[in-house]
Amino acid sequence: YGERWARHWLDLVRYAESDGYRKDDYRPHAWRYRDYVVRSFQTDKPFDRFVQEQIAGDEIDPDNPDALAATGYLRLSLYEYNQRDARTQRNEILNDITDVTGDVFLGFGMGCARCHDHKFDPILQKDYFRLRAFFAGILPQDAQPLATKAEIEAHQAKLAEWEAKTADIRAQLAELEKPHFAKLKASAIFKFPADIQTILKTDDISQLSPLDRQLYDLAYRQVQYEHDQIGAKLKDDSKKKWDELRAELKKFDDLKPAALPIGYAVSDVGPIAPPTVIPGDKSETDIAPGWLSVLDDSPAKVLPAPIAPNSTGRRTSLSRWLTSPDNPLTPRVTVNRIWQYHFGKGLVATSSDFGRLGETPSHPELLDWLASRFAGLPNQKSKNKNLKSDITPWSFKSLQRLIVTSATYRQSATHPNAEQLQLKDPSNRLLWRANIRRLDAEQIRDSMLLVSGKLDTKSGGPSVPASKPRRSIFTEQRRNSPDPLLDVFDSADGFSSTPERNVTTTPTQALLMINSKDSLARAADFARRVKAEGGADRESQVALAYRLAFGRNATAAELASAIEFLNRQAAQNAAAASAVLADFCQVLLNSNEFLYVD
Repeated sequence: YGERWARHWLDLVRYAESDGYRKDDYRPHAWRYRDYVVRSFQTDKPFDRFVQEQIAGDEIDPDNPDALAATGYLRLSLYEYNQRDARTQRNEILNDITDVTGDVFLGFGMGCARCHDHKFDPILQKDYFRLRAFFAGILPQDAQPLATKAEIEAHQAKLAEWEAKTADIRAQLAELEKPHFAKLKASAIFKFPADIQTILKTDDISQLSPLDRQLYDLAYRQVQYEHDQIGAKLKDDSKKKWDELRAELKKFDDLKPAALPIGYAVSDVGPIAPPTVIPGDKSETDIAPGWLSVLDDSPAKVLPAPIAPNSTGRRTSLSRWLTSPDNPLTPRVTVNRIWQYHFGKGLVATSSDFGRLGETPSHPELLDWLASRFAGLPNQKSKNKNLKSDITPWSFKSLQRLIVTSATYRQSATHPNAEQLQLKDPSNRLLWRANIRRLDAEQIRDSMLLVSGKLDTKSGGPSVPASKPRRSIFTEQRRNSPDPLLDVFDSADGFSSTPERNVTTTPTQALLMINSKDSLARAADFARRVKAEGGADRESQVALAYRLAFGRNATAAELASAIEFLNRQAAQNAAAASAVLADFCQVLLNSNEFLYVD
């Protein structure tokens, strides 16, 4: 359950484990956020808390490793490693966070309001920057310890012995690296514009303004990259001495305590955020954080975070508004997404666009009723007094239980009056039958692994290459080099929020399912399982293959046809008799019954 529903959420927040752009560097600790999402759905964490932790976990619960991992949501933007214009890079990251937050939680495409008042929806340009101002103070943390304060202090105490015994070696290394790094640093800094060069040459970064401190952090990553490569830059005697010192240092590894888990997170640059200014505003007025003017034109009430004094408290204010009774958007958008994932289409078909260009609800009163119950509110507008609710506020599982036990959800895909109803409602918006759907990309890959007996059901941990038989959600999610099977079956690309996946039908899909190395391997594994568990009898093998692939018994006609196929194939090529069963298993894996839910 947790893995399945986490995948939907990861689509929305454009989860990926690489930077994107040309270099597309891998992010080795991104999986910590993915595992946080899986755990949250598995344990049915209240959705309001789930939202609050992702927006402001470091402010509301800084001693909770789970809450710190949750702020990985704010680290999912693309990153161009060699971008010299740090100011533009900061703006692009903040714009991306603002856009996705509007899409995911408010159901509005905020991007149009970045340059001007929205042409269709009641979103002012000022509103865009009021929302962006909540994130103005964030400072990325690439190695955030995901541990409590007590655990960190205990780790530091154990590390002290290693530090004391290696102080001389580390000092020699630093002295050896110093002149070489100075040259590399000067060369790296020279590539930046003059204003960024000045910031990077600052001796005491604590004296920088909040904005300059953020720019320093973005730009210095490129300087730090040069330091990380210093071993490859050293030559001759310097290289020999450096290698000797590193080898000597390694002898003390046994004194080191086990490393603390780390993840990508955020903090604030300090208690004061940099100003937020609308581009082109000659007065350079600092825009205060606030809500959509159409809902509330007053500035947000931002209070300092008492347990995180180095933060502005802005994101805490936003997280509480997003999940408050004063904001009707978040629960409506969320229950609509839950409905969409169960029925194929939301009550509002455009699940990230509730504006004028989006579609109107097919069942508006039902949407209101579900949203109010999900948020724990009485629905005064409902005319149907017979509607009763046993929905636990902010509980996904409680709402889903109501949906999947309903008569509407339990319908068949066939209907005795289908011909007449098809004329009245060809798209099935009024839900007179169940929708037939194809398995999504991850379900196809995981189902093939499952029936072949190879699926590793271990949950969580570092991502693995797609060549490993783990569930697809636990494989590496690289933006520029996705797994071919997942990619061809329309998996999310991680570049932008994906509220609803495309469902394409292309020749490439068929060719890959028939000819790819992985597909052939799955069919061969499936055949080995069938032979091992079903014995040498053809009829037993076919019967077992049908039960494993389709969850039902084969009909008499299917048994006869399959046995005839196997015998004919074996007779035509006796040398390849062992591959005949694999051919049959591949036919089952390519069938509509395997790939579709009806």
